[in-house]
Amino acid sequence: MPGYPERFVKLLYGIILAQFIVIAILLAGFSAEYLSNIYFRIWVDSNFPQLGLLLTGQVDALLIGMALGGTILLIQRVKNEASIAERTTATLGRPSSLAQSSDLLPNHATRTTIVEVATETPDQVLGELDKHDF
Repeated sequence: MPGYPERFVKLLYGIILAQFIVIAILLAGFSAEYLSNIYFRIWVDSNFPQLGLLLTGQVDALLIGMALGGTILLIQRVKNEASIAERTTATLGRPSSLAQSSDLLPNHATRTTIVEVATETPDQVLGELDKHDF
């Protein structure tokens, strides 16, 4: 998130992940109670019929899988950002081999005036391709 310190963003990610894990654990507890207690199942089915779909045990597995996948992606992102930062500081800390060479780099902002035009016809190109055994 641009404009926020990196430490604050990591703290927010941690809080969001912790809340998600707590919600998944509570949902798993309610789901286990729903599946094992017939009276609770009858009460939920009579008062909140759509809640029975949430408590059958499939949604909490989906949420836990999403939390694990998001955690893995977040860890990979943090590691990649750290390795990119290390490479950037390592590259900036030492002189570049291009800076040490005496060859001048071309200036791509200037316009090139040399134009190369292909003089071969398509029949000549096909003839060359037929000569080679691929």
